[in-house]
Amino acid sequence: MVELHGTLICIDDERILPHLSAEQRASIETRGVRLRTLGCYPLTGAVESTATDLPQIIQEMLMTRTSERQGRIIDHDQDGSMEKKKIEGYF
Repeated sequence: MVELHGTLICIDDERILPHLSAEQRASIETRGVRLRTLGCYPLTGAVESTATDLPQIIQEMLMTRTSERQGRIIDHDQDGSMEKKKIEGYF
């Protein structure tokens, strides 16, 4: 994982490495995380997690006070980006 602008991004192949600074590359580390859904990677930042099974995931989700959607990078790339993407036919 690497933290970019407050969002945890999974590094599981070489695609993102050319976009990282030397400092960011040095900060890559293994962490226990979960993603909102399988289809969200790599557009969604990960959430720190110690859960190892479904009941633990459900318990974490019941206890958290932040939205699972907060890590969606696509929502933060520019002002009104989701609306612009809808108008442009992205969805």
